[in-house]
Amino acid sequence: MNSRSRTLILAAALALAATFPTPAHAASCTPAKQLASSNIKQLHAEVVNAQTGQTLFSVAEQEAQRTASVMKVLTAAVALDVLGPDHVVTTNVYSDPANPGSIYLVGAGDVTLSRMPGNITSYYAKAPKLDTLTKQIASWAKKNAVTISSVTIDNSLYGSDAEWHKTWSKKGLSQGYMAPVSALQIDAGRLTSTKYKNSWLSRRTSTPVKQAGELFVASLNKSSLAKGIKAQQGKLPEGAVVIASVSSRPMSEWIANMLRVSDNSLAEALGRLSSIAAGFDGSMASLTPLYQRVLGARGIDVSKVKIVDGSGLSRENAVPASVVTDLLELVHQQVGNYAVLEAGLPVSGSDGSLKSRFATGSKTATKGLVVAKTGYITTGYSLAGYLTARDGTKLIFTVYNLAPSVGYNQRLAMDNLVYRFYQCGASLSG
Repeated sequence: MNSRSRTLILAAALALAATFPTPAHAASCTPAKQLASSNIKQLHAEVVNAQTGQTLFSVAEQEAQRTASVMKVLTAAVALDVLGPDHVVTTNVYSDPANPGSIYLVGAGDVTLSRMPGNITSYYAKAPKLDTLTKQIASWAKKNAVTISSVTIDNSLYGSDAEWHKTWSKKGLSQGYMAPVSALQIDAGRLTSTKYKNSWLSRRTSTPVKQAGELFVASLNKSSLAKGIKAQQGKLPEGAVVIASVSSRPMSEWIANMLRVSDNSLAEALGRLSSIAAGFDGSMASLTPLYQRVLGARGIDVSKVKIVDGSGLSRENAVPASVVTDLLELVHQQVGNYAVLEAGLPVSGSDGSLKSRFATGSKTATKGLVVAKTGYITTGYSLAGYLTARDGTKLIFTVYNLAPSVGYNQRLAMDNLVYRFYQCGASLSG
């Protein structure tokens, strides 16, 4: 073991010591050839035997570095601890009793709220619909003889710096993997084109709150409720009453979706909602103290952790590989609600962002055996999760392969290294 405490598994390690061979009693197996590749750049890695807790391989694992989308493992854990797997996000529409015709759509952080008609499936399965809100509003208006006179959009839930980090590439909008963060957005900011609105990589709006207002009014006008009205942005007045509401799917489903396809919008929403629930303000600045508090309470050394976003898009995120591995050990032990996290991870050769990885040549032997979160930004690849080795040993691993610029060859070199972990199993050393 390294100097970091693994108190939760120490007893199990002692009990199993006679059962599972250690590298001291087995032939050494190293990834020397893979490490010598010119495409292994700035490496940060750690591999732990899941049965014994012994660190088999490590390189600069305690240096805090950018994680890419492996950050979503941390975000999932924080959300499970703070919100819980069964939590849902409820979006309400209010009326002002002093002026009943003035209605307010208040963002609660549900990026899955959808424009899609009730008989058409949103990208997010069983997502709540604007049209459901409209039906409730129409019923309320008829019952109370109210004519809608104004529509206001309230997006004030999060702190002021929440929208877009300076290190995020604006290509996220055109390439379709991210919209600005907001408490109110529809279909995670996807544009209205039929070609794009109902798929994962879909062009995004740069003004999701404005778009939400326009789409809400359009939904109202399907029932002729807001003719000639344009949505305005403002704040909910005191004393307003709920006239319509819809709820999201539970956070367990958000987390599974986020991990499986690396959904950045869900990751940012989970981070901000966890911040609010923990008593912070939902801003980007709140994420470091939030993650430190929650993960630190699980016994993880978070002293070097810096969290800029929930998705891992920023190169300014800084998390030691050892922190990720420590968390994955707790997930393996199914601490708290963490079984949800492991169940949501992509699987090599069959599911999510690992579907086409480890899928050619000798690596096909690992189909279904690598269960891990992928990560990519322009300056690094990452992979972290679980691997059932050729000798049957379950390994817990974290790998960052970083460089000023990375491409396919760097990803392949990282996968080759992980495949070597598979070949070595309990005999891995380095």
